[in-house]
Amino acid sequence: MESQISRLARQTIIYGAGNVLTRLVTFLLLPLFTNVLTPGEYGLTTLVYVFLGFMNIVYHYGIDTAFMRYHNEANGSDAQRSLFSTALWLSLGTSCALSFLILSASSDLAVLLLGDGQYTHILKAAAGILLLDAVSHVPFALLRLKGRATLFVSIKLVNVVTTLGMNIYLVAMKGMGLDGIFLSVAAASAVTTFSVLAATAGSFQFVFKSNSVNSLLKFGLPFLPAGLASIAMESIDRYILAGLTDAATVGIYTASYKLGIFMLLLTTAFQYAWQPFFLKAGKNPESKELFARIFSHFMVIALFVWTVITLFISEIVRLNVAGVSLIGPDFVEAESIVPVILMAYVFQGAYLNFLPGIYFEEKTKYIALITGLSATVNIGVNFTLIPIYGIAGAAYATLAGHGTMAVTTYFTSRKLFAVPYDWFRLFRTVAAVAIALGTAYLFDYTFFGRVAGVTAFIGVLFLLKVITPSEVSKITSVLQPSSKETD
Repeated sequence: MESQISRLARQTIIYGAGNVLTRLVTFLLLPLFTNVLTPGEYGLTTLVYVFLGFMNIVYHYGIDTAFMRYHNEANGSDAQRSLFSTALWLSLGTSCALSFLILSASSDLAVLLLGDGQYTHILKAAAGILLLDAVSHVPFALLRLKGRATLFVSIKLVNVVTTLGMNIYLVAMKGMGLDGIFLSVAAASAVTTFSVLAATAGSFQFVFKSNSVNSLLKFGLPFLPAGLASIAMESIDRYILAGLTDAATVGIYTASYKLGIFMLLLTTAFQYAWQPFFLKAGKNPESKELFARIFSHFMVIALFVWTVITLFISEIVRLNVAGVSLIGPDFVEAESIVPVILMAYVFQGAYLNFLPGIYFEEKTKYIALITGLSATVNIGVNFTLIPIYGIAGAAYATLAGHGTMAVTTYFTSRKLFAVPYDWFRLFRTVAAVAIALGTAYLFDYTFFGRVAGVTAFIGVLFLLKVITPSEVSKITSVLQPSSKETD
């Protein structure tokens, strides 16, 4: 069991490093965008990104997840290559059709989404970006299944370098504004997609099997409404904010979301490693104890990250390098809601932990129902709280949505594959968080008091035996990856 946990942790670290690099471009572009663009321009950029997020779900409709689900069951390497090729051809065909529809309706979409037909060309660029990104989903899934984490990360790094370089040149140096932003995204998507296709070319065949298509669609399509509900919960608040306030408020709120990157990095890295891991572990009695241990470890790490960032968010927001602040002065009010966004991502991580039972029983329709309910809660809270509390209301709506998703997934999955989670251990971890915040409060949140709070958190973990010295030693050994697992 320990070797399995170590393998998952090593994969998470590798994917985490890649995710750090990938998300780092978002973080590095934050000072560029918030110091060069007005809140209104940044708000319009956000609305286009939200559209890309929604359509990205439609374009790949769970096909990468379905491919991973059936890959291990394919009988032999030829069958696996056939499945890969069928999934890739299917993805290409549907993506071309969808991009044609967006190109045809680009003028109307520009008016509907951005309120102005002058942005039609940006919607046309979005059609190309979505096509390129969709084609890359299945090849990236194959790299994950084969444990090619280092190659996966390397290709993501190419995306980072291209995106960052193009934005600096087109937005900062050429002053192209929104046009420069989405030209940069298109260039990065093209380079990334052709790179991952080249990396997986050896598994490609000119094969398209209808029986495989049926299996892929049966398992994957329920992820479409689930994905749309999930992205609605994650992003629909921008459109609600735009409707109830203005684009500038959307820009400020988005800046706070970008500062939530620290927790998003953890949950996304875990997701990349976790999904293929629990599918390989399979539905057996030994897996239950293994999954329970992993959940406990994840929550300890997630709540530690939440505590540290919450206590030091002021210093992070006001970080200044060479006279350029992390976020522009017009955006600093975003600081107050960062802890709420971070906690929403903690619940997202818990939700990921609770998924195995639903996957094992192929009950993906439950995911659609769960995320639909969670999105409904999110939207309802947004409309209730935004008129009263502004961006804080939107943040609490996000927390309510993710919390609903985690809780309902737990109770659903428990009926399918009951995992004996150590809830008392989680309670002790939450107690450590409360003591850390209380310690900082006693010292009036001075820098010393906040350092003391973090120290208290760690001390309480050992005092209450949430973690032990032997577990720390095992976790430390994880940092010594084998060559087989790193690539």
